[in-house]
Amino acid sequence: MLRAAARLSVVVLLAASAEFVTATPCSACSCIPRTPKQLLHHADAAFVGTVVAEQPIDTTTTVQTFAVQGVFKGALGATVNVIEPIGSGGGSTCGIAYALGARVAVVLSRQGDGWTTDSCSLVSLADLEAVAPSPVPPRPEPSPSAFPTVPPFAPVASPGLGWPAVVLGLLVGVAGIALALSLGGRSGRTHGRPAPGPVEVEGPDQPPGGPPATDPADRPGPTR
Repeated sequence: MLRAAARLSVVVLLAASAEFVTATPCSACSCIPRTPKQLLHHADAAFVGTVVAEQPIDTTTTVQTFAVQGVFKGALGATVNVIEPIGSGGGSTCGIAYALGARVAVVLSRQGDGWTTDSCSLVSLADLEAVAPSPVPPRPEPSPSAFPTVPPFAPVASPGLGWPAVVLGLLVGVAGIALALSLGGRSGRTHGRPAPGPVEVEGPDQPPGGPPATDPADRPGPTR
């Protein structure tokens, strides 16, 4: 029974490990379908411009600088920094980064004191021009926008143990206990057997544990 419990624990452990490996979520960006007119209505600003620079803030955040050529909505200057949650190490599944030198229409949302955009706000210049009023020239000064920075020795928070790691640890413990009980049962059965050795056979008239008895008639008499 102990052997069966050990086998069952190992099977459960392997199955759970496989589940943790294959059940890693691969999330995709989920957007609410919106027409170009709805995108413009919900936007805090919109413009057409060219990507002139970009700077990675960390592995999941990039700031792209646009030279603004025409403003469809909002108050923007000659340049604007756009915070994008994507970088060399990944980032948001909705993050987007435009190619350097690309001339694009961009729909912006406020992020604190800065600006941001994502793939749910993608719109072509032709579609934006069809629903927006004629663009106006930008202000001569750069747009006031926050430019996030990362301290040189920023503390990294420990993510801690997730529930998969806790469950996996419990399964490993159960498997170890079952294996130890199985090995202990085998050892106990081995030690309970009598040790092999010579067996002494006693005669029928011989008292156990003493020399053989002698008849008084066979004793020698006193010597004169």
